[in-house]
Amino acid sequence: MKKLNRFFCSTLSIILLLIPSIAFGQEPPQNLLNLASDDGGFVVINNESTNGSGMNYTGTFTINNQNFTYHKKLNTKAYKMDVNKPINIEKYKDLKIEKNFLPAPAYIVGDNKYFWVTNFVSNTDSQISAKLLYSGTKSNIWVYNNQITSLDAEKLGREFDNKINPVVTTNFGNSSDVDGNGKVNILCYDILDGFNGNGGYIGGYFWGGDLYSQYNSNKSETFYIDTYPSMGMGTTKDVTAAYTTLAHEFQHMVNFNRTVFIEGSTNSMDTWLDEALSMAAEHIYSGQVLSDRIDYYNYSESITNGHSLLYWDDYGDVLANYSLSYLFSQYVKLQANQGDKIFKEILTNTHNDYQAVEAVLKKYISPSMSFGSFMTSFRGALLLKQTTGLYGFKGESMFDGIKPKLYNGSGLQLHGGGAVIKQIDPQIGFMEPNDKGSSITYNFLSDDLDSTPPAIFSINPVSDKDIMVSGVTERGAKVYVKRSTTLLGSATAGDTGTFTVTIPKQIGGTILLVYAEDATGNRSNTTSLSVKDTVAPSIPTVNQVGDNQTSVTGKAEIGANVIVKSGSTVIGQATTYSTGSFSVKIPKQKAGTKLTVYAKDKAGYTSSGRTVTVIDKTPPAIPTVSFVGDNQTIITGKTEPGAKVIIKKGTIVLGLGYASSTGYFLIKINTPQKAGTSLTFYASDKVGNQSHTTLKVVDKTPPSPPVVNKVTYKSSTVTGKAEAGATVYIYKGVTLIGKQVANQYGNFNAAIIVQKAGSLLEVSVLDKAGNQSKLVSVKVY
Repeated sequence: MKKLNRFFCSTLSIILLLIPSIAFGQEPPQNLLNLASDDGGFVVINNESTNGSGMNYTGTFTINNQNFTYHKKLNTKAYKMDVNKPINIEKYKDLKIEKNFLPAPAYIVGDNKYFWVTNFVSNTDSQISAKLLYSGTKSNIWVYNNQITSLDAEKLGREFDNKINPVVTTNFGNSSDVDGNGKVNILCYDILDGFNGNGGYIGGYFWGGDLYSQYNSNKSETFYIDTYPSMGMGTTKDVTAAYTTLAHEFQHMVNFNRTVFIEGSTNSMDTWLDEALSMAAEHIYSGQVLSDRIDYYNYSESITNGHSLLYWDDYGDVLANYSLSYLFSQYVKLQANQGDKIFKEILTNTHNDYQAVEAVLKKYISPSMSFGSFMTSFRGALLLKQTTGLYGFKGESMFDGIKPKLYNGSGLQLHGGGAVIKQIDPQIGFMEPNDKGSSITYNFLSDDLDSTPPAIFSINPVSDKDIMVSGVTERGAKVYVKRSTTLLGSATAGDTGTFTVTIPKQIGGTILLVYAEDATGNRSNTTSLSVKDTVAPSIPTVNQVGDNQTSVTGKAEIGANVIVKSGSTVIGQATTYSTGSFSVKIPKQKAGTKLTVYAKDKAGYTSSGRTVTVIDKTPPAIPTVSFVGDNQTIITGKTEPGAKVIIKKGTIVLGLGYASSTGYFLIKINTPQKAGTSLTFYASDKVGNQSHTTLKVVDKTPPSPPVVNKVTYKSSTVTGKAEAGATVYIYKGVTLIGKQVANQYGNFNAAIIVQKAGSLLEVSVLDKAGNQSKLVSVKVY
């Protein structure tokens, strides 16, 4: 079994526990502590080193450590290990499979596929062929060598799709989807773990390497689920036994996606914490305590002998690590009093080690709570199981079966995070040994430890002028004052129980949260205290108000009611937002109107008024010009009376003038503009508001008279030259006898009926804009 253990999880290091040192040993009596307990109590001996793989000597002890604890009362499931197979993320980080880069084949039920799998005994990889027996919305179930039936495969797949996936996703987060098919492959086979009928075995595993394009990668989200002995040791298999394993491994997959792909870390979460979250996922999914983990804890010799929570002992009793991590996850949940959502908060913290846990401890338990002191409480909770306070599991009966783990030796080496508990002989006492390591600490616990939370007997009123919160609580208790989750201050109550906590001045109406903790970590109920408002709000800051606006905006005291008046009439009011900004709806006001804005707080105090004058923000009426001809130098139009009017061609100013009292303007430009030219007319009022319009110069110039060639009594056409593109019309009296559009060169050739000699014809030209030339008379010869 030593060979298979090396794959379980990477070694980690983390800060551990405890609080003040307590004497331990034999003699001499000058350093002997007075342990006030009838039965002598207990001493918890810990290695507080931040390096879980490092070791320190406790003082005079020895240990006879074995890999696994075997006991006939232990269920086979107590020996199950769910593996998060390690990967060198730094090495493969540039080989991550991207969606659509490696499209997943569209497998159908009955198809076969080769999978890379690991032999955990020989530490080698090989391929096996498995058949797809179920394809659902979230999973494909592949089975090797018919080790489960199609009906069982469907049962397993439906459970994952409909329950396991949504439960883990909701409580922990989303998994990756590197192959873009929205599914995970679940391979069912007898995992090669060296199991020979008893002892440890691997119930399933997840490997992040499958999400990278590399040798022996299956290039997809894949779970490996054991069929023997996980689903039974006979020919009939019970796939329901693998459900919690799937929940466990799915958390590992979600965890990898979060820490490595989303946060970009080159190191996955510390193993003890990742496994703690996976067993929390099992607990949430099943709705039941993991009794096999508690059973193993109770019988584990290595836990009795100081097994570390933090050092994942791949070569030793790794099953003890599973038990400790599971119990720790549930202890965090119960003490933080946030329910299962605490696990997602830990996972989404950017720290992937003890600091993620410490953040929630400080947030929900106490701002002064360190990870080390919390670990001390955890060891005390495992021992005492008190119904209140830090030294228990909040009275949850599911943990009542935890048995004391008392060490009988006289000294040993402890990994960072390792601990042993000694029962104290009241006749002898204990003294801290001189030969202990520098990071070894001693902490005294007693069966009669105070488990009663302190009470806050009174709190004096606090106003917005005060810089302290005072009152009376249990003597020696530490009092904390918060605003929401922000710690404002703390102080320890004196011998009479009075306390005074210094805080910054708070705005009237602010809710303060006050609670006390005694020396053993018991916490009082939280008292809410509203800061009394005694100060009128500051005069509001008001932004410019235009005559085109329907709101007044600015900043005032948070939570105050802002009132806007025009004269003595209230025209609008609104409450400030949490940032202090406000927006009050009003009707449009005329330019020059004076508005008064003031704030009234919840206590009824009113600020001085801020007077603002409504300014002209309305642009002049858009200039109206009927048309501008290419033959004009005088241009007329209409806009706002008194407005300044500028005529531009592009950026060139052609003319400037002012509208009269009736709004009419007349502007002279130097030269007529070519037809088709765009002119822009700008109208500006006295405060700079501007409007504009653009129109094109129209063709108002008649074409030149046509040049007509000689026409004889034999001519059937009339030819000549005219403006290119214009239409030539030929009349005899009032009768049109011919017309022709001049070509691009101005030539025309209009067909007519032959006319008698002496006839008189009239020829004129009409351009595209409708302008007509003068008539040309032509006599037929």
